Amino acid sequence: MRALAMKQSSGIVHLYTQKTVLSMLLITCFAVMGIFPAAQGAPRPGMGHLAPVWIDAMDGFELRPPLNCEVLQPNFTPPSPEQNGAIPVRPGTLVTFVNNSLRWGIIVHLSELEKDVPLKTLLDQTVAEAQHNYPKVKVLTRRMTSNSGKHAGILVLELTTASNNKPVMRQQLIIRAAPKLYYLLTFFSPADQADGARACFLAMAKKFHLLNLKALQQQRAAAVSAGRTWLRGISAIDLNPKAIHPHLYQIQAAGRDIGYVLLSCYTGTEDGYTGVFSSTNARTFLPNGTVLLSKVTSFWAYAQQSKTPGPITHYTTWDKAVETLVPINNPQEVKARQERIIVDPKTNKQTLVHITIPYPNMQIHWARETGDEQSAFVPALNKHGQPTDLLVHHRWMTVYMQRRHVLPGQPTKPTHYELASYMPAYLPLTLKYFWPRLVNLSKPSAMGFVTFNSSTRRLGLRMLAVRGTQRITVNGHRIMVHHLTEQLDPGIANLWVNSRGVLIKYQGSDGSVWTPTTAAAMNKKWSASLAALKQ
Repeated sequence: MRALAMKQSSGIVHLYTQKTVLSMLLITCFAVMGIFPAAQGAPRPGMGHLAPVWIDAMDGFELRPPLNCEVLQPNFTPPSPEQNGAIPVRPGTLVTFVNNSLRWGIIVHLSELEKDVPLKTLLDQTVAEAQHNYPKVKVLTRRMTSNSGKHAGILVLELTTASNNKPVMRQQLIIRAAPKLYYLLTFFSPADQADGARACFLAMAKKFHLLNLKALQQQRAAAVSAGRTWLRGISAIDLNPKAIHPHLYQIQAAGRDIGYVLLSCYTGTEDGYTGVFSSTNARTFLPNGTVLLSKVTSFWAYAQQSKTPGPITHYTTWDKAVETLVPINNPQEVKARQERIIVDPKTNKQTLVHITIPYPNMQIHWARETGDEQSAFVPALNKHGQPTDLLVHHRWMTVYMQRRHVLPGQPTKPTHYELASYMPAYLPLTLKYFWPRLVNLSKPSAMGFVTFNSSTRRLGLRMLAVRGTQRITVNGHRIMVHHLTEQLDPGIANLWVNSRGVLIKYQGSDGSVWTPTTAAAMNKKWSASLAALKQ
């Protein structure tokens, strides 16, 4: 059996598993609460303070974590092959959410025991073990419930650990998914935030659901087959770029205006091939005057070229760049921001480097999916999780696209994946926002494709679905639109389009909302912020 434990290294929480006795199953060491900065008061969040749905289709659960959490995922390990038709499981920590400002930690853990244990017995033994290991323990809640049609229990304890004199509240939802198999949702918070943390935990528990893995696999297999069939029948030329004009959308997060994004689609050439480009240009305005510039450009070659043999339909490239602009008025500050110490994470060697403005503390250079590398200058964090003047140069996963092959891995050590005929087709990223223009909107459907998931830095299955018609309000107008979803685990994005597939509203998996706007409106709203940059 496995239990979750935590350790502290350089102010960052790391996760690992260890062998333990049964009664220690739910005893999670959280004596590192001191690494979080002091909370600003005790919030009282509820359902409105939860982020959008977070789905782990590999491990069979979904939930809505609190807003503004950092996600910590363990290293990816594929499940073992199925045996006797059983769904494979990956016991251990599945995901961790951390909110540093509130000093909250939320962990989802899957435990596989050597023998089946009744939930009531498990709860009783957990309380007894806590009372044995901690100097002060209060049992605030201990009750049986149900979740996803399974027996479940809720246990809330207030603990005072040996290394932290301030009491900690630990709330847990434990679900018996199958004999010897238990899902744990554990919520740590300072005890002086009891009201807000309890409200948030109860809201999370209502939205925590186990998925039917066998049914999910069958649905995805059907979607993959539908995706291959659909993609064989279309090509880049079907986008008909002449009918696609740039569209401008304002961006909101948590009900607050934060910037705008421009979607464009146009013809051009790349690597000697003619095809369709799509691009997104976004500006996000932060409260401190900083402006984030983001640009993503994708290319999809026509299936047939005029003078050369055409590449296969899936030939694509993808470039992404993010830059940070900050108001700079002092020439000395400009020089200080240009001359930075860069640390090689492998050798720890430090080098003084001259970096041109705009100051790139979040600047990321992405190579094409047919090419070399993804790298970034990322600021090192102090023990409170705040950025410092020290930059670390990271080189991340590379994705190559050759015929029916996808090669993700480091530039010098690519990992070879062949997309066989029975596997998902590769979705050209040009279609990220434009696929509704090509799909049949008149009836519900679902399609699945393999794609590169930049958030998890590995290949993932992108699920596109047409849900049906829906009446929504956009910019004060009530209109009938087509509702579609795009799922790339763990997030789901919602799209609402008109009868021509033009995007009317977009809600990202991060909770951001896009609605149509005009250049005049955006210039009026953000002209002062842009002028302050003086760049």
